[in-house]
Amino acid sequence: MNMPMNISGEKRPYDDGPRVRELTHDESWQVLSRARIARFVTVDEGEIDITPLNIFASDGRIYFRTAPGSKLTKLQLNPNVALETDKIEGAVAHSVVVRGSARLLTDPAETDRVAAMPLFPWVRTEKLEFVEITPTEITGRRFRLGD
Repeated sequence: MNMPMNISGEKRPYDDGPRVRELTHDESWQVLSRARIARFVTVDEGEIDITPLNIFASDGRIYFRTAPGSKLTKLQLNPNVALETDKIEGAVAHSVVVRGSARLLTDPAETDRVAAMPLFPWVRTEKLEFVEITPTEITGRRFRLGD
């Protein structure tokens, strides 16, 4: 049996499943629900921008905190966004892409609810704005690594 190295260098057998498999909707949400880091894509006048950010997925939505700036301005001008997250465990990797609509939360009840979520920035800076992404499409893939 093949024993590929995983990212930590230990040898692990992998299953005999296909090298690439599409994730179900529920499997994609499982990956999203455990993800804390993602890449966020906005488009403004044809210019594509990608930004890493911290996320939290809950109740069919994805949330992040931000400060005023270009990311917030771009999503207010064009709320159509994309987000990608991935994970690698042993000899298996997962990638999930979300396309959807982003909106700045302004209602105090909404912002209080999101403020209570375990959503923390990488760097301790003030991120007072809360954004909610409502997915319109979610696609995911599972990759068997090695050989």
